[in-house]
Formats: sequence, structure tokens, C-alpha cells
Amino acid sequence: MDLNARLGERFSATVGYSKFDIDGDEETDEVRYDGDVKFSNTTVKLNWHPFAGGFHVAVGAVIGDINAVVTGSPRAGGSYEFNGVTYSAQDVGTLTGRVEIKDSVAPYAGIGFRSRGKLGLYVDSGVVAAKTSVQLSATGLANDPRFLADLEAERRELEDSVDLDLYPLLGAGLVYRF
Repeated sequence: MDLNARLGERFSATVGYSKFDIDGDEETDEVRYDGDVKFSNTTVKLNWHPFAGGFHVAVGAVIGDINAVVTGSPRAGGSYEFNGVTYSAQDVGTLTGRVEIKDSVAPYAGIGFRSRGKLGLYVDSGVVAAKTSVQLSATGLANDPRFLADLEAERRELEDSVDLDLYPLLGAGLVYRF
């Protein structure tokens, strides 16, 4: 849901809120992670309409949470390989993780089109600049320093594989002007 207000012929401001969940999967060479990705964000944007029409260039911020809770399962043969060391699924126990955007406020830039009439459509496409953090834990071998070091290496590999620096955003909907 978005609220948009004209600030003159060439400028408008948009405040929006979105919340949704999607299933997401990620794989490293050793582990398959199944997870649920949750978005709960507010966007604040200043839109410049260079041609005084519906087309706009937007800058702003995304405020809120983007995170995923994941559960790992062994790739083959009921074993995991962390940092070149093989561990049985029984030794690892339950492997869980959390991936989230580190910044609670992240910069946004994009382009779009918003109908200027009483009823119409809008489309926005942009990117959010943010870093991710990954937490990874297992219920087995929790006191084994070698296992913990190998699990940390897996956490870093997973963090590197999901850290994009720029995350795409796409929005579309109906416009009704009061």
C-alpha cells in the first residue's frame, strides 16, 4: 500500500508499506538450506518527474526488516561437509540459521511510472543498498572447538553467497486519487 502526494508539477512524495512472506532456498557446495523469507518494510521516497508527467526517478529509504529463517539438510549420504571436514547428520544435529539485512534503514534508488489521473496504475523498479548478516547454529557437537570453527567457515561461505550489496525491489498496483 502506498500513499503519494504531489509536491508541485515535478515532485511528489511516496510513503509505502509492504509485508509478505516467500519460500526461499539456498545451496552451498555442502548444504541445502530451506527457508522462509519475511519482508516487513516501510518505504519513503521523493520522486522527481523530469517531464512533468507520470514517469519519475525516485530516491529514498527502506525502513524495516528483511530476514530469512533457514534449516539446513545434508546434501548426500546423510552427512555435512564444513570447511573440508565431513560430519554425520547425527553429529551436527539440527542445523538452523538466520539471514537478515544488517541495516534497519537502507538507501533506495529507482524509476517508475504513476498515472496522474483519478484512476490508473503505478509501477516502480529500484534497488536497495544493504549488507546481510548470517547466523548459523547446530545442536550437536556444541562444545567441540574444531566443529565450531568449521561451522563458522560455513557461516562465512553462506554469508558471501547471499550478500548482494544491491537488492532489487519491484512494485506495482492501482492508483486512486482523492
